[in-house]
Amino acid sequence: MTGGQPLPIRMYARPDCEDSELARNRLRELGIPFIEINIDEDETAAQYVERLNRGFRSTPTIVFGDEAFYIVEPTVEQLDEALRRAGYPVPVRATS
Repeated sequence: MTGGQPLPIRMYARPDCEDSELARNRLRELGIPFIEINIDEDETAAQYVERLNRGFRSTPTIVFGDEAFYIVEPTVEQLDEALRRAGYPVPVRATS
């Protein structure tokens, strides 16, 4: 986190990826702004994802800030934890 502001979020995704849909829905549910880049339509973005993921086009790859950190194919719990780390006020989910 820099200057008290949450880190910006870029999500590299595919429209037909279930994990991307899960992350997309969670970010929208929480009202957290993010930029989504479709790696099927942007070869430069696809190559960037491959660089981060040792040659794999893993989606979603979610980058916080200017590569402060990133997460790949997170569960909802992992995404929430990363969002908190990035400075977003994410409530702790009750476990059953």
